[in-house]
Amino acid sequence: MDPQTAAAQLATAERAPALNRPARAAERIAGVTSAIALFGALWAAAEQRVPLVLGIPVCLAGLALVAGWNYFHRERALRRPHTRLEGGLGIAAGFLLGLPAGNVLWDTPDSTIGIAVPAATPALALLGYLVSRWRA
Repeated sequence: MDPQTAAAQLATAERAPALNRPARAAERIAGVTSAIALFGALWAAAEQRVPLVLGIPVCLAGLALVAGWNYFHRERALRRPHTRLEGGLGIAAGFLLGLPAGNVLWDTPDSTIGIAVPAATPALALLGYLVSRWRA
């Protein structure tokens, strides 16, 4: 290999972003806060039996939160590619929002446990996704 070509390739490789860097503390705090807020909003909306006009924005805000974190990690963070587990958790968090949606949108009478468990499921999936992305 030509020494100039090798030097140019080495210089290009050194300018490349580090894909294995761990998440910063601010990102971790924002992630935990997001998961807590998702659980709190879904639980409170179902517990208070909000009307449909307020339940729809709560569910859409939860979906926007999950999609926002997925977008951040796929397009903005410039880290390593997703593993199958991480990709699955990111998608599952969005789909699992359907569990508490029945309680939020249709005022399904249920016990506190029957409201808290479905609200916690997408929040835990989101938290699992975020924690798996934080590692180096």
